[in-house]
Amino acid sequence: MAHRLSRNELANTRQTIKQYYDQAQELSTKINNLKELRSQATEGHVIADFDQTITELLAEHGTVRHLCAEIESKNSPMHALPSELLSLVMEAHVRANHHSPWALIAVSRHWRAVCMSTPQLWSKIHVQISVPWKTDARSFSPNFPHGLVCDNQTGLGVAIARSAAVPLEVTLELGHDPLNTQLLDILCGQAGYRWRHAHIIAPHTPLSFIGAWKKLEVSLPNLHTIGFSQSCDQPMIRLLLSTIHTTSPNLHTIRVDTGLFFSCLHDFQGQFKSVKYLALQGQVALSEGAATRAAWGKLPRVEILVLRNQDFSPFSNAPPFLEALRALSAIGLRLDGLPNVCDRLKCLTHVYLASVHPLDTEFEPNSIHLAGVTHLTLINPTYAPLRWFSLPLLEYLELRGSTMGKADANDEIELIWNPETFGKAPSPSRVFHFEPRANDAYILAAFRFLDGLENLYLYLDSLPPHDSKVLASLAVVPKRKIVAGGPPALKKWRSPTCPGLQKLVLICKSGLQRDAGLVAEMLDKIYRARLGTGSELGRPTLLTGIKTCVDNKAALLLQYNH
Repeated sequence: MAHRLSRNELANTRQTIKQYYDQAQELSTKINNLKELRSQATEGHVIADFDQTITELLAEHGTVRHLCAEIESKNSPMHALPSELLSLVMEAHVRANHHSPWALIAVSRHWRAVCMSTPQLWSKIHVQISVPWKTDARSFSPNFPHGLVCDNQTGLGVAIARSAAVPLEVTLELGHDPLNTQLLDILCGQAGYRWRHAHIIAPHTPLSFIGAWKKLEVSLPNLHTIGFSQSCDQPMIRLLLSTIHTTSPNLHTIRVDTGLFFSCLHDFQGQFKSVKYLALQGQVALSEGAATRAAWGKLPRVEILVLRNQDFSPFSNAPPFLEALRALSAIGLRLDGLPNVCDRLKCLTHVYLASVHPLDTEFEPNSIHLAGVTHLTLINPTYAPLRWFSLPLLEYLELRGSTMGKADANDEIELIWNPETFGKAPSPSRVFHFEPRANDAYILAAFRFLDGLENLYLYLDSLPPHDSKVLASLAVVPKRKIVAGGPPALKKWRSPTCPGLQKLVLICKSGLQRDAGLVAEMLDKIYRARLGTGSELGRPTLLTGIKTCVDNKAALLLQYNH
């Protein structure tokens, strides 16, 4: 536990700090007076005496300030934190900022002791085996994005020992130089059972590494996640596929950033039935054909699919895991073949689509029928892709990212929500995150088809004008005849715009403080207009200076993968 100062110790410490401050102030006054006298002196030996005295006083002043800062730091609330809480703070800081625990050790003896006894701080390691550029294992560089750098037996031994028995997050980087078998033995032979997450960087895997790996009979029984970087060659991919297939029964996640993965997967004999999460980044050769369909067949039970920048649609190959797919997150994805497999996507509930890949021909309106989807996020330059979907169980819709002008936005909104599409167009029953680009009249027309909406989040570039028709329509008050009927009549009355609304949030990227006050008055007017009626809602919220309030699990999955 950290040492807590008693009341007497705290009082004495404060008194000491005050004395040091007073002493520093006196020295500052003396130094300023001497500098003024020196400026008036004309004789050289007098000026030299002044300079010597001033230098001595400055040194003394620096010492006093240093002592004062040292005592103040000991009196800091951070030093009163219990060791358990300080350990959690250190762990959160290192994970969030990719900082090295070596820097924390240098702060104080207490911090050193806490850091040394916190194995989680040493469990993320970046092992460089025979990499041409050498990095000191005790580098004080503040950032280590792949983990604590270890390129020799000593550094790796320290990390393995201090991480105790906690699971390891390993980045394995392989170079061209002669193989360091001792490093490989410590990492894989002795600590392989502790691997939980692995990331592989191996542009050229030497035969000596493959031989040493097989000789060690590497086993990774507790591995949950493995990632193959863009610079990962076929021999390494095949070697790892063979190892995880036979020794990693709990493998849950595969992340791929190389086009060679699917060709290796196609040639592999066996399936990875435990894999539920698959993330594909960049060009990973998802071309149409029997070879790709065969490769997909090795991953029969994927439930979460995360895709980035794919030229080919995975749906064209009708992967076998479609029946089990629960969440889809994608950026720059082609949707070819999706209408043909909709009947197989019975478990799909969460979808996140950003920057939908432009198609030669658009889909027919409401032709992509996803019967089970409850959450859809579309971050796209246009609203157009929303017209392709039919989502009868939709609860949550996020429609943002539009760069259209008002005229185009008006047309798109009118095409999505109109009397002819009523009951067919995607209409959220609970939550709507919307970045409006159209005129208020078109937005209000769309809201008429969203009567069941409970939570509305409006994303604006700046604060809305005082004459906003959208906000004015939400602030409509009951007629006098209804008000005269008392509370029972008011409870029966429902607002003509979004009558079921319970929560209203305005998210503005920018805005002046004086204008924010006017908007707050408008929101208060909405609150008071609906108070006591059948459309009563909580107090509306105004947020400025932020961009998003994400609540779609598929969106969070994509961010996690990134």
